[in-house]
Amino acid sequence: MARMLHASALPFSLVKNPYFRKFCLRLSNSKIAGYVPPTYNRMRTLLLEQEKTHVNLLLQPFRDSWKKKGVSLCSDGWGDRHKRPLINVMVASRGNSMFVKSFDTSGNIKDAEYVAGLFLNAIDQVGPDNVVQIITDNAGNFKAAGLSIEAKYAQIFWTPCVVHSLNLALKSMCEPNVKSSHYENCKWISDLVSDCDDIVMFILNNGKALTIYQNHLQHMLVKIAETRFASHVIMAQRLLLVKSALEKTVLDPNCKSFRKLNLESKADQVKECVISDRWWDKVEYFVAFTSPIYKMIRLDDTDIPCLHLVYDMWDSMIEEVREKIFEEEGLNIKDGESEFFNDIHNILETRWNKSNTPLHCMAHSLVPRYYSEAWLKSGGGIVSRVAPNEDKEISLNRSKCFKKMFTNPEDLRKINAEYGMFSGGALGFFSVSHVIEARVHEELLSWWASCGSETPMLQALAYKLLSQLASCGSETPMLQALAYKMLSQLASSSCCERNWSSFSNIQSVKRNKLASSRTEDLVFVHNNLRLLSRKSEEYKKGPSKYWDVDGDSLNVDDDYAEAFANIFLDDPDVEETMFSEDEGEGESQTSDYSKFGLRLLVAVIHGFAFDY
Repeated sequence: MARMLHASALPFSLVKNPYFRKFCLRLSNSKIAGYVPPTYNRMRTLLLEQEKTHVNLLLQPFRDSWKKKGVSLCSDGWGDRHKRPLINVMVASRGNSMFVKSFDTSGNIKDAEYVAGLFLNAIDQVGPDNVVQIITDNAGNFKAAGLSIEAKYAQIFWTPCVVHSLNLALKSMCEPNVKSSHYENCKWISDLVSDCDDIVMFILNNGKALTIYQNHLQHMLVKIAETRFASHVIMAQRLLLVKSALEKTVLDPNCKSFRKLNLESKADQVKECVISDRWWDKVEYFVAFTSPIYKMIRLDDTDIPCLHLVYDMWDSMIEEVREKIFEEEGLNIKDGESEFFNDIHNILETRWNKSNTPLHCMAHSLVPRYYSEAWLKSGGGIVSRVAPNEDKEISLNRSKCFKKMFTNPEDLRKINAEYGMFSGGALGFFSVSHVIEARVHEELLSWWASCGSETPMLQALAYKLLSQLASCGSETPMLQALAYKMLSQLASSSCCERNWSSFSNIQSVKRNKLASSRTEDLVFVHNNLRLLSRKSEEYKKGPSKYWDVDGDSLNVDDDYAEAFANIFLDDPDVEETMFSEDEGEGESQTSDYSKFGLRLLVAVIHGFAFDY
């Protein structure tokens, strides 16, 4: 077995794969003398087709839940190793993202009409009545295609990816256009990011500088990556972490040798930044006021259903940014005025206006917590919080959603009546004291399941839009059904972004002649087998514990393990770079840091979920 792994350059983690272990056990425990492995052609054709059919059958329980929970259809574009343009489609519901199909668009103009045709193909496969929203990035052709789908199916909404919108807002701050109104106030950020990039590239591109740096610290530096969200912020955060090592590096006597290598000017520029306290103050300031944006990106960049949190998260994030900037400028947060914050606020507000949809307002309206006195007063007098039924913008958009979803006048009348019972909180079962108290503390799904039976239509909608409701709607059956759907949906298409890593992992240098159709079949089996594997008991204990994220060496706490694993589903690039296969003496400080940072990230996400 070892020789087979070594000769084929297969990763050692293969022996933790539960399917590999079952294969070995079957061979050792069965009387199959004379067994001959399948041929090359049979493995890539017949057996692959049979496995795809088998996986399709195993996924049926997920499909059966779509009618009640609803699904988000996520899509994204990409180019494979042969520069073939691909568009993938995934279905997500209650934290489970299933790969459906990929389209090879070679030779076609990807205009709105063509893309809409692909979406309609996927919608027919999933079932129009099951689809709540289509999530894509903000590209013009995707937006136009989504709007044309809305025109054909009244109950389906197009929603721009929240993570993509936030990343574009950060890009506007870090790379301001000369003609933009915020250029003067944001130019220092652009200069700072450029300095950070120069420092990283100088050390990584010069062997001697890298050796000197590694003598002081083993933490790897992070470069700007166009395909990673908020990479400017991540790079600045890492530089702060390794500040001491960088200072020792530029002050090391061996750095004088750069004068002989015609690198003196670049080395002096790097040294000037690294030993400057004012420059580090700017880095700390940049990281501080962008941290709320980055935190929101990290929360939304998972398969955790959070469509119902987006509206409030934008408001809270902007207020946190205001607090950081006013604190740095020494201004009173209640009546102070900051020209820099006004520009940042305009950037964020512009992006929010482009990404906000009636569906965000509808989902926000179905969260019981947002009607409680505890939440309304949590702004501390600085942030003005208003109940969703008293907010004009939310009410108008909620009304639009109701009219699109319930075309029958009688159903529309019922759903409005049910929402009145729910939002008023003083009618029927909703007026009971323990139901009112539970709005703040009880889990969403649990609250709607136990308190929403009188508003079944709204309860079903909530279940589709918020992923954690199931206990409070007996008096409003339509509202309860609506709530089930609305509270189960994602807010971003990040699952599609991560799925491209599966494509690149499968269509590797060694397998660069794979046809698009066979690659699609392999990705379908690969992605969905991993999804199914994570629902089994052996995934959480035993020799295959967290096999696809190297959970044994990470020693992830059981409280956070499942949430941690979901972050890296279908992201082999992350798995390869963030985890070390070898344990013990050979494990590097980089691996230790990665483990700590990722555990911390999971804790942050877990804390967010608890707060909401």
